[in-house]
Amino acid sequence: MKFLMSKKGVALLATLVVAAVAAFGAYAYFTAAGSGSGTASVGSASGIQLSGSPAATLYPGGADAPVTVSIHNPGSGNQYVGTITGTVATNGGCLGTWFVVDPVTYNAEVNAGATNTASTNVRMTDANASQNVCQGQSMTINWSSN
Repeated sequence: MKFLMSKKGVALLATLVVAAVAAFGAYAYFTAAGSGSGTASVGSASGIQLSGSPAATLYPGGADAPVTVSIHNPGSGNQYVGTITGTVATNGGCLGTWFVVDPVTYNAEVNAGATNTASTNVRMTDANASQNVCQGQSMTINWSSN
């Protein structure tokens, strides 16, 4: 009991009281409802870039030539690619309609900045007519996707 009446005891007791008040005071608060808003910017799609050329020479009624189609997403966000189609452009008298490009059912996302590939085939049909105008021609495949 003497200790409590001494200066050290009173100082210790005062310190304990201040600590207790501070500890209980840390748990006191008010509640209130709130609201607010913010903004976010949404980017835009970038056109998927498609390319690919046959790995073999084409002949009327000949075998399919395999094509590896490169699918590049130059954008900043992932983009979905559905079906990829190709059409051969007419070059001089060599008609694009004499060629068939098999469609590719891709149905997948291409990550931002990534390049993926898909495989297909192209063939030159037998038009049952002279296709001599195609000899030595370089034919362009125009690719598109949805």
